[in-house]
Amino acid sequence: MRRLPLLGLMILCVLLLGWNTPMRAQQPGATELYGGLGGSPFADLNPPDASRIVEVRIRSGEMVDSVQVVYGLINGRTVLGPQHGGSGGGLNSFRLDIDEHIIGLAGRYGRNLDSLRIITNKRTSQTFGGRGGTSDFRIDVPSGYLVIGFAGRSGVYVDAIGLTYAPLYYTSPNRSVVIPTTAYPTPDAFPSTQVAQTNLAGGNGGSAFADQDVPSGARLSEIRIWSGDGIDALQAVYQLADGSQQQGARRGGSGGNAFVLRLDADEYLIGISGRAGQRVDSLRFVTNKRTSLTFGGRGGDNDFRIDLPRGSRAVGFAGRAGNMIDAIGLTYVTYPSGRRVPVSR
Repeated sequence: MRRLPLLGLMILCVLLLGWNTPMRAQQPGATELYGGLGGSPFADLNPPDASRIVEVRIRSGEMVDSVQVVYGLINGRTVLGPQHGGSGGGLNSFRLDIDEHIIGLAGRYGRNLDSLRIITNKRTSQTFGGRGGTSDFRIDVPSGYLVIGFAGRSGVYVDAIGLTYAPLYYTSPNRSVVIPTTAYPTPDAFPSTQVAQTNLAGGNGGSAFADQDVPSGARLSEIRIWSGDGIDALQAVYQLADGSQQQGARRGGSGGNAFVLRLDADEYLIGISGRAGQRVDSLRFVTNKRTSLTFGGRGGDNDFRIDLPRGSRAVGFAGRAGNMIDAIGLTYVTYPSGRRVPVSR
C-alpha cells in the first residue's frame, strides 16, 4: 500500500500547533493518507461553531473526483465545507442520521483515489467511484473520537485521502463544540455554563435536593418514576459518551410502582406539569418531542406547569423529598444564543 505517513504527520503538527494549549491537551489528530503523490495537500481543521457532519458529497465516475463535508448547526441551518478535488463526475450525497457519525473510510487507490466507502457507527455506504486501483485500504479513527472532516491531496481528482478527527467532546479556542452522536452538546461541552434551578411546586416537607453534578460528557437519557396515589420517588439516568449508563441519586422514598420514561437520542426535557398540594400528587414530563402520560394519583390542590427558558434543557431535578416527593422543579442549562446548550458542563 502507498501510505503517506509524512503528510499525515505534517497535518497532525498543524492540528497540534494551530490550536491553543487546552485543545492540544485533548489530542485531536489526523489519520494516515492513502493514494498518490499528486495534487496539493488539504485538511478540514475548522468545523463551524457547534456543528456536526450531516452529509458527505462525493463527485465520482471512474474515480473519486471530489469530496466535501456538510455541517449541521443547532438552528437547523447547514454550512458547506470546502470542496476538495475537481468538478467532474456525477454528484452523490451520503446523509447521516441524527445519531450517526463517521468512524472510517475504505476503498481502492493507485495514483489517484479510485473508489471510496464511508463507514459510520451504524453502516457502510455504497461504493463511490470506479473499479480501478492497485491497492485496497481501510482507515479507522481511534475509539472515542469523532471525524470532523477530510485530509489528503487533490487537484483535478482526489489524489489521496484521510480523515481529521477530535475527541467526542472538545472545546476549541473560540469555545466551539464538535457535536457528539446525540447531535447536541452534553453537560460538559461548556465547562463554564452554570446549572440553574426553576421554582418549585408542592409543599414544604422533606429535605431540599438538586441534581447539579451531571457526569462529564453525558445526556439525560432516562427518567425513573415510582408512584401510586402520589409521586414517591424520582431518579435521573445519564448516558455517557461511551454509551454506558450512570444513575443519578434517587430522590424520595421506597414506595410506589416503578415506571421508566426513556428519551430518544435527539430528545431532551424542557418542562414538567401536574398537580400538587402538601406533596406532588401527579406529574407529566414535557420534552421537545412529546408530553408523557400522567404518573401518580388524582389528588392535589393546584395544577402547576414549569417551563424552562427558551434554548434550555433539563439536566435533572430539584425539590424537597422524604418518604415522598414533597416539591418538584428542574435543574437546567441555557445555551447562549447561536450556540448549542449542553447540560451542566
